[in-house]
Amino acid sequence: MPVPGPRPVVWAPRARIIEVLVPYDPYEEPEHMPLRLVGAGEPGYWGADSVLGHGTDYGYSVDGGPLLPDPRSVWLPQGIHGPTRVFDPAFEWTDGTWSPPDLSTSVLMHVDVETFTPEGTLDAAARLLPTVAEMGLHGVELAPVAAFDPALGPSRGVRLYSVHEPYGGPRALQRFVDAAHAAGLAVVLDIPYRWAVADELGLEAYGPYLMGGGGRPRAPRPDLGDAGEHAVQAMRPRTGQVPLDRPRTGPIQLRTGQVPSIGTRAGKVPSAPTVRTDYVGDRINLEGSGSRGPRDFLVDDARHWLREYHVDGLVLDVDALVDRSPNPFLGELADYVVGLGEQLDRRFSLLVDGPGRSDRLTSILLRILSGPGRTEDIQALQMLADLVHPSVRRATRQNGGRRSRVRAGASVVEDITRLPATQLTVPWAGEESPATALLAVDDVDIRASVLATVILAGNPLVLDTVHAPVVPRNDNERRLVRWARDLIAIRHGVAEELDLPLEIRSSADRSVIAVLRGTLAFVLNTGHGLAALRLGSLLRPAEGAVKAPLPGSYRLAAAWEPGATRLVGDTLTVPPRMTAVLRADA
Repeated sequence: MPVPGPRPVVWAPRARIIEVLVPYDPYEEPEHMPLRLVGAGEPGYWGADSVLGHGTDYGYSVDGGPLLPDPRSVWLPQGIHGPTRVFDPAFEWTDGTWSPPDLSTSVLMHVDVETFTPEGTLDAAARLLPTVAEMGLHGVELAPVAAFDPALGPSRGVRLYSVHEPYGGPRALQRFVDAAHAAGLAVVLDIPYRWAVADELGLEAYGPYLMGGGGRPRAPRPDLGDAGEHAVQAMRPRTGQVPLDRPRTGPIQLRTGQVPSIGTRAGKVPSAPTVRTDYVGDRINLEGSGSRGPRDFLVDDARHWLREYHVDGLVLDVDALVDRSPNPFLGELADYVVGLGEQLDRRFSLLVDGPGRSDRLTSILLRILSGPGRTEDIQALQMLADLVHPSVRRATRQNGGRRSRVRAGASVVEDITRLPATQLTVPWAGEESPATALLAVDDVDIRASVLATVILAGNPLVLDTVHAPVVPRNDNERRLVRWARDLIAIRHGVAEELDLPLEIRSSADRSVIAVLRGTLAFVLNTGHGLAALRLGSLLRPAEGAVKAPLPGSYRLAAAWEPGATRLVGDTLTVPPRMTAVLRADA
């Protein structure tokens, strides 16, 4: 049953009457089209016997109530409380030969449509994609594009399936993804799960979308203006309808295919629980009575973005998706994406993120750069280096009791690093995020050091336009762009070494930090004076190390201040608050 689609289908297990009202005209009586229960195979679902044409406006009325948009609205040109408009996803794609890169060690540029360009539209952002590609990036991460009320902001509710009309609507997103693939860039999309069931959306009129939300008071409807109120009155169903029996609901057998549980690698001590238990906010009903409907709602949403918009991956806010059911939703979602990848012969990625995950390195860097020389910061950096790797689960499906790898399917990427500005435009951004303090440091040398540290960290990275400006406005920003391009090229050159363990070393006064992995060494001078370092001491192989580079084999590969950063013989000179990158000869 394709949902959403041209045939109105809605999940409303508590309703006695569901009507579709078309066409939508504020001053005329609409046509009333009663829905019928789909059948025992899809309990709680109501459907129409006919389809609606592309561009048709409609709304649902539940048990004689006022106009409500379709919970799976794709196109909302009159706002999130206005009518749903039928959208035909047919599009002349040009990415038939596109094959996405492996996102497990990728470098992405974060694109917040509203601030990425002065126009604040997807089409304007698409024009900058060739520039992004020139920096050597693998793709872009789109901040949430789901429609929201501009007067209240997305945190007060988003229509999960839709594309915000001021950004250009659903067709603009298709053009954006097609342009990204043409430029050689993958597209991953943030899904704002924790904003998807807010009271203002009125989803509880349809069914138990919220955990424990069945008896909660409804929020007052927003002021729609005179024309909007006329429209709501016109779309009220006619009286005299004969109530139908309330449909029965019950447990539904789930698919048996599973993926490995999402967590840390075997042998790794987790730095934080896989999911937090102190989540505050409206929680999607994934384990309570009637949870099959919300689960279908989220699985269909993933299919919607991956199939109709050709996005290459989704960023999962795992704290908003936690449940304690025997069949955790995250496993069900990954299982479905595996099957979809097999069906479409495409490789998808699911990136796991949430509070306290992608901002761990930023937190430590802020302390190191603001107060160098503290032993606990070096220890924290080493602990993070031990925990964070390009941790990837290759999803498999269960067939006849036997698991086997799939040629196309999904990978679950567990550890991400975000530069500060990207942390403030994701749904789980907190007011106490260390990103705020680090962004307030308007020092180009510190920004260059932060950029070098995270790019060479190894796990998937999301850059921001503060540390890697896509459209540089002055000489310092142009320097940052060149620096980012050089660092990304070095990262590409050591791609096969990014899964090797990291070793953190420091000078005696702990003002200089060296990070070693394979043939690469990164040196950060956090102090306020010139540092002269003997490579024979700082980079000597650890006792018992096998195939470790000798100090004399290192060469200066990149430096933020190449004139003042020198490697003469065995001595490396690094200016204060600056970085140097060394590469050993093969």
